[in-house]
Amino acid sequence: MPTQFIIPSSDPILLEKAIHIADDFAREYIRPEIVGIVFLGAITRGYFDASADIDIILYRSPDSAVTLPANYIQREGFEIHTDILDYTQEASQAWDMAKRWAFTSHRIFYDPVDLLTSLYAEKLPLQPAERRWLMIEGMTQSNWYCDALPRLWIDRGNLLCAQHMFDEGITHFFNALCGLNNELVADVKWRFYSVAQLTILPPRFLELMQEVMTVRAFSQEDIQRRSQAFMQMWRAVLPLVEEDVQMKYEEFEKLV
Repeated sequence: MPTQFIIPSSDPILLEKAIHIADDFAREYIRPEIVGIVFLGAITRGYFDASADIDIILYRSPDSAVTLPANYIQREGFEIHTDILDYTQEASQAWDMAKRWAFTSHRIFYDPVDLLTSLYAEKLPLQPAERRWLMIEGMTQSNWYCDALPRLWIDRGNLLCAQHMFDEGITHFFNALCGLNNELVADVKWRFYSVAQLTILPPRFLELMQEVMTVRAFSQEDIQRRSQAFMQMWRAVLPLVEEDVQMKYEEFEKLV
């Protein structure tokens, strides 16, 4: 994902040291049984702080007996999170969205016959059909959860349930925004941060999202305030999605 991870806690000196340690560690595992080595996480996204670790994946051939001493290894005060995977199994399995997003920011350290390059070219891109569905389902479900369902729970007399609906609705709206921007959906830990870096966003996105995410009272008026802020963003995005998928919202609802 082409976002810039400008994290206030990031330390350029720590990042440089972490990269060197990762390189040194990976060199120790260059051997015929290892078909590829890749770095993930903080060092490939361009930040590092005291809470970050060094993520390294080793791919071995099916008949390899190479093992790691542990999944978490301490070296020079840094924690290296390592995993060793069977390349053939990884190539044959389906990858979920969170895994694909995690591997989008990667640095291939060792790939002698381009197996990793080919693997990632196949597994990582957002496919046209799933991109289209992210937008269609995301817009339909977010409207349902952030507008219709809160009103329904108000009528049912449960303001706690009405407020809770926004949590699910925001998730669906983020899916729609990722689809519109032709980007994979980040894992939960990074989702809001990554969505906020997207190129195509509704006007006043951060300001309105703060309104939507803030619960001031368990009252009908507060639920309406949150819904109005959300629907302002939703209505700004809807024409862009309709144009992209060549379908009107009324048709979305019949598919979801």
